[in-house]
Amino acid sequence: MDSFNKSFIRIVRRLITGIGIFILTLVFIFVMLYLWTPVYKFTQPTPFRGSKLFNPYASMDSNNWRKANFHMHSHMAGGVTDGRMNTSKAIFNTYQRLGYNVFSISDYMRINSYEQEKQTYIPAYEHGYGIWKNHQLCIGSKSVSFLDYPFGQTLNDKQYVINVLKKKNDIVAIAHPEFRKGYSPNDFRYLRNYDLLEALNHYRFSLLQWDAALSSGYPAYILASDDAHDINKPGEVGRCVTFINAPSTKAGDIISNLKAGNAYGVSVGRYKNETIDSIVSTAVNIPKVNGITIRNDSLFVSVSAKAEAFRFISQNGKLRLSVPNSTKAAYPINKADTYVRTEILFAGIHVADSITIYLNPVYRYNGIKPVKPSSPKINIAVTLVYRIISFCTLIFIVINIFVFRKRMRLGLKNQVLNS
Repeated sequence: MDSFNKSFIRIVRRLITGIGIFILTLVFIFVMLYLWTPVYKFTQPTPFRGSKLFNPYASMDSNNWRKANFHMHSHMAGGVTDGRMNTSKAIFNTYQRLGYNVFSISDYMRINSYEQEKQTYIPAYEHGYGIWKNHQLCIGSKSVSFLDYPFGQTLNDKQYVINVLKKKNDIVAIAHPEFRKGYSPNDFRYLRNYDLLEALNHYRFSLLQWDAALSSGYPAYILASDDAHDINKPGEVGRCVTFINAPSTKAGDIISNLKAGNAYGVSVGRYKNETIDSIVSTAVNIPKVNGITIRNDSLFVSVSAKAEAFRFISQNGKLRLSVPNSTKAAYPINKADTYVRTEILFAGIHVADSITIYLNPVYRYNGIKPVKPSSPKINIAVTLVYRIISFCTLIFIVINIFVFRKRMRLGLKNQVLNS
């Protein structure tokens, strides 16, 4: 019996030791990952400037609006990723019923290949598995990148992930920045090299982050997404829509116009007890944008139905003008306006089912070509010093752990010998 107990204790000790070594190895890997992040030279934000106004809708054709959604999840990994029981086929059927022309399934860390043989297929996935939802939506993806920082991210970490993703995707969008405060408004004063900002998501709106980016002189264009995890819930589908102005629904036309800002976002309210069938019947009634032009330093906007209000918003998200009860409105852009974006509000049948259109901004530039601020450069000297100090500290800690364990073993051995 004594020998059995000793054997059992020995096995338990080995198991505990093995688990401990495994945990320490994981910790070491993640620490090394964080320590390897480069340190960037972030420049101070500079608002848009110039005597001319750039209009991303200059080539717009009001007959070519394509209804799109790039953020939704199918069932995978046994349901761990909260895709419920959404099959790819069921997702496509639902969004076709809702009148969508373009849609991509963006599973977590996986490119869904459903209907990849079609010209309209756009590979996409949601990148990130951090506990604070520092996620990115990758569109036009070549392959999946598994680099991420799961236990929180500094500004350097966020910039590095964006830079890595840009190498393998046509478009990198920052997903739901407000969700769990994954990205603060202050982050967008400095972050660069991404294409879109998901300002509208059925879980969270991130308008503060969007205005922070625009106020810093970065042309972050809007993305509006359902981020649907359960297509049988009326509150998750058809809620946030991206309309893209493109001559066709071919992948190349969609991606190029979305990236160029020739698109807008729409939020659609939902009222209690609404069903998928009722959503389908009203989906065709979403008003459309007819015109967005600039003449003599004034912005002119027109829509297909009478709006409750046109709201013109500029630097730091401040409301400049509100025009009520009309199908069109104009705003004389003054010299203090570095950018102007427009929100168009429509009243619904119920209080909860109002609709709001969010246009991309018109903004100042030098009249030749808008120059997007480049990604911050790596501070080589500071990065080198940071890594040396960090690695030396890590090695010092690891050595001391082993020394401590050795001393503990010797102490226990001496106690046994002296007892």
